[in-house]
Amino acid sequence: MFSKITISNFFSIHDQISLTLDHSYSPADIFNQNTLYTYYDNQKKRSILNGAVLYGANASGKTNLLYAFEFMRTMTQKSHTYTEKTDFDITPNAFQFSTAKETTSRFTITFTEPNFQENQDIQYTYELAIDAGTLEIQEESLTYKKMLKTTLSKPTIIFERLKSQIPKKSIQLKSLFNKIEQENITHKSILSVLIHDINKAYFSKETASLAYKIVESLATEVTKGFQTKQFDGNSLEAFAEQINKDSGFKQEILETLYDFDFAIQDFSVTDMTDNLVESIEQATFSDDVKAQLIATTKKNRRFEISTAHIVDDVTYPLSMSMESDGTKKFLESSIRLFDALQNEILFISDEFDNKYHTKIQEGLLNKFIHQENDKKAQFLIASHNPLLLNPDRFAKEQVIFIQKDRETQASEVFSLSEFHEITYDNHNWTNLYLDGRFGAVPEVF
Repeated sequence: MFSKITISNFFSIHDQISLTLDHSYSPADIFNQNTLYTYYDNQKKRSILNGAVLYGANASGKTNLLYAFEFMRTMTQKSHTYTEKTDFDITPNAFQFSTAKETTSRFTITFTEPNFQENQDIQYTYELAIDAGTLEIQEESLTYKKMLKTTLSKPTIIFERLKSQIPKKSIQLKSLFNKIEQENITHKSILSVLIHDINKAYFSKETASLAYKIVESLATEVTKGFQTKQFDGNSLEAFAEQINKDSGFKQEILETLYDFDFAIQDFSVTDMTDNLVESIEQATFSDDVKAQLIATTKKNRRFEISTAHIVDDVTYPLSMSMESDGTKKFLESSIRLFDALQNEILFISDEFDNKYHTKIQEGLLNKFIHQENDKKAQFLIASHNPLLLNPDRFAKEQVIFIQKDRETQASEVFSLSEFHEITYDNHNWTNLYLDGRFGAVPEVF
């Protein structure tokens, strides 16, 4: 489960800000309804919640905050291949509006895993510091704590890195780290190297250890849960491919379409790749160009999707191009949505309200708030829809505001729980937000 992210010196984020789903216990009914897990630290009860909704004016920093998740994901997925600056798909930018030109962007993420191994609950924390100018990694570390009956244990270090050296390393992975230190890891995260660039058969003893299992768990949470772009691997082509592979996924989509009144009774998927390859073969391109186009087409398969609408017991097929933007958005993002719900990971969505009616937004959120079989999926959405600000849906701790300071141009993050005078029963959160009582709204003159 995702617990917390801390970010500093990243685009509009200057001083350290935190976004957390891990909070001190509250007796509020909705807080407990939205609690996925409880534990004790220093004999004080804490709770991890099922999600949060972000509010803020345009250009306040919501997207920058979510972009930090995508940056961490890309570093985990791809940085083992980075040998120079130009290899980076996503680059951090340091905060620009300050005379003190600090160049290092810093990120810390924490996850909590119940029953991780032999019924032992653990909490692990990963830190990364990277020079936004040179793109050289300055610091990196991974530690974990055991969750005991009334507190957390002292942290156990899996590794601590300073530039290209690893001065502190778990004995369980020492031989792996010794090998990694001999390589050029200037731009590579150790996490990425451990997952993607080692001989697991040769290091079978190391990869069977608790330390490596934590590395794998971290990489899975970040790679699967920190995706913010619905079109990154989740286009309609990816949706179509998933439909072809998994009949259960199709049934879930159809049931949700019915529940949300999209008026779609069925859809069909046709793989058009072979037809495209045949057309390329008949074209007048050179053999080299043909070979390249055919290889690319086979790698990135093309599908045609049509929906079925039933009127007076007659089925009418409709091309996906004729469907609404809201329908397309739902289908494109459905892989991430249902993957999160089924595999209990984080679902992130920027501009969540875009192209969706309020009732559909509420329906999607309810899938996380009222999960089946005690699942523990989580959500993090950015929205401009004030109608979602409902004390029957969210605890105060789950409503996060992002506001840009007019003087410094830096993004600030705070939650509704910091407004102690605001109650669940006697205040209309929507009206108070629109009236500017919480900030995080545009100052329109």
